[in-house]
Amino acid sequence: MVEYEYAKALFDLAVEEKKTDLFLDCLNKVLDVTSTNKDFYKLLASPLVDVKDKLKVIKEVFQGFDPTFVQFLCVVVERNRFVLLEQMEEEYSHLFGEYNSILKIEVISSEQLTEQRQAEITRSLKKRYPDKKLLIENTVNPKILYGLQILCNGQRLDLSLKNRLTKLKNSL
Repeated sequence: MVEYEYAKALFDLAVEEKKTDLFLDCLNKVLDVTSTNKDFYKLLASPLVDVKDKLKVIKEVFQGFDPTFVQFLCVVVERNRFVLLEQMEEEYSHLFGEYNSILKIEVISSEQLTEQRQAEITRSLKKRYPDKKLLIENTVNPKILYGLQILCNGQRLDLSLKNRLTKLKNSL
């Protein structure tokens, strides 16, 4: 996977320069710019635009960014990999989480969790992952009816009423 190789190279540079947080922030800012300005994204992703023009635009638009990060963007553009930047950010985020012992957990519920309920879930998950910093994100999906689905490390723990009813139906 090419995007992993680029993310790994950037992450290794970030660790060496002690800028892991900064580079993640830079990646997210670039993605914010490209997602809100589709023409800008098309310009950088287009094979029809001269690479020299793209590099000039990058250096101008991102001149306040860390020079090492801007150089990384230039390499990505020179090699026509800008379309993979979002996947590179995902891979970088994963490497960042591993490096900092951060575990991303998505809790899907039928309605927004109260602070008390989120604290209960956090305590419960903290017992299961005591050596990790937990980053819990609550997503609302009314289709699960009552209960929760917890996504962590590619695994799904389905504690929803819909799942229980489906299991009951299948057992009959």
